[in-house]
Amino acid sequence: MKQFIVTYDNALLLFTQEHGEYCIESKFKGANPIAVTQDPIDTNIIYCGTFDRGLWKSDDSGETWIPIGTRFKNNDAFKQEDIHMTRVTSVKAYKDEGGTSSMLLVGTEPSTLFVSYDQGESFELVTDFSHIEGKDKWFFPPRPYTHHVKWQASNPHQPENIFVTIEAGGMLYSEDYGRSWQANKANNAPVDIHVLRTHPTMPNTLYGVCGDAFLNNGHGTVIESTDYGATWQDINEGIEAKYGYSLAVNEDNDLVISTAKSPYKAHSYTNDTASTIYYRQRDNDAQWVEATEGLPDQQGTIISALTEYDGVFYAANNKGVFYSESGGQQWQQLNAKWPHEFINQHAHQIIPIV
Repeated sequence: MKQFIVTYDNALLLFTQEHGEYCIESKFKGANPIAVTQDPIDTNIIYCGTFDRGLWKSDDSGETWIPIGTRFKNNDAFKQEDIHMTRVTSVKAYKDEGGTSSMLLVGTEPSTLFVSYDQGESFELVTDFSHIEGKDKWFFPPRPYTHHVKWQASNPHQPENIFVTIEAGGMLYSEDYGRSWQANKANNAPVDIHVLRTHPTMPNTLYGVCGDAFLNNGHGTVIESTDYGATWQDINEGIEAKYGYSLAVNEDNDLVISTAKSPYKAHSYTNDTASTIYYRQRDNDAQWVEATEGLPDQQGTIISALTEYDGVFYAANNKGVFYSESGGQQWQQLNAKWPHEFINQHAHQIIPIV
């Protein structure tokens, strides 16, 4: 049985495959879910961060949910062990140092990190990044008075190394399981990394997809580092729609990205909305190629969230969920009846439930 979770503007969708078809269930409507992660030790546990209602937890693979970490009402003071924010923008569960239990890192807006070592029973503040030089220059373009933790990733070969990205403030990293953090000091480092992926089989490799092309100083759409962020290279040949939003990579080192010609076209919710998907394969002389076969019309498609599972790529958007078994060249829609109320909703993140 295959399962996926996709966060949309006003609900979390749980996809469950039954007899070749997918059943879609909508969870906690109106909570504005954004980020989602699965516990690596107890895989029945899923965490979801929302933009306005804090952090939520499911211990039955997404069937039921309870709020955690922000247990307050009206004007009650936060408890010491709470997350002192309601805008949770990034969540990721990792195996801890011993590898036998898990820890949960929670990123917020404004940018802070909280950690839980007891599956969400209590939290402690890790950092507000006040020690990071240049924090005063961080900004999120639509709301330039603030910024947030956007994405998290870890080194599969050295799990003590964890990376986070700030929108928009570049990349930070920890070498001690998230206890302390420092800024990426690479020359000409990328600024606005929307998704950062570690490569499952190639040591030292990071891939990122960025909005840097629309900033005064920054990289292009896709960046690559073969030394875990010490240096960065652009890999953009063939990309015409240069605003990057999501990225996925498989074990064959095939890459797919979702892009648009501008942030407005990617996220506008108007008739001008348009987005596309590109793929890049190692045996295809490093060229990006636009994918069209099996995907919805670019016009009217809000930019897609991407993931990979068992070698297959998945893309979620307002037209449905699509998959590619050919490294991103051809796509098919999941066999599911698409709910009409989601044709104007933005997909934020998609993950497989394994």
